[in-house]
Amino acid sequence: MKGFELDEAVKQHSRRMFAYALALLGDYHEAEDAVQDAFVSAWLARRSFDGRNLSAWLMAITRSKCFDRLRRARPAALEDIPETVSTPGPDGARLDFISALGTLGAEDRAIVLWRVIEGLDYEEIASRFNISESAARKRYERARTRLAGALRGPGCDD
Repeated sequence: MKGFELDEAVKQHSRRMFAYALALLGDYHEAEDAVQDAFVSAWLARRSFDGRNLSAWLMAITRSKCFDRLRRARPAALEDIPETVSTPGPDGARLDFISALGTLGAEDRAIVLWRVIEGLDYEEIASRFNISESAARKRYERARTRLAGALRGPGCDD
């Protein structure tokens, strides 16, 4: 089988997977657990990996593990989950971008991350949510506007 060596995958992809999980979940420890679960799942499913894009495959597994955790945390619709991120990073520094992402609902966070980090186009995002391409574009623009406002902070009316 070509393409999946666990040790190498952990070295090359764990930081990016963790940043993505933290942005989706808003909790440092939950993100660690989700990434660990993703690597376990990847290892168990290694024979199904076609060897083409390991990063995309691992990120898809990570996303799935994060959404599983969000659903288990609260069985309501994902957009109804209250979001606040106040967990400091491992060095104690405040993670402003992560905190700002935490102000978005889970689906809007996913859209921003898919567009910005994974580089998905609107057609791909639309297919993941079973919405039109124009609706995906509009949701992304709204989420991006709210994210920009959160990054500026309260009381900034630029």
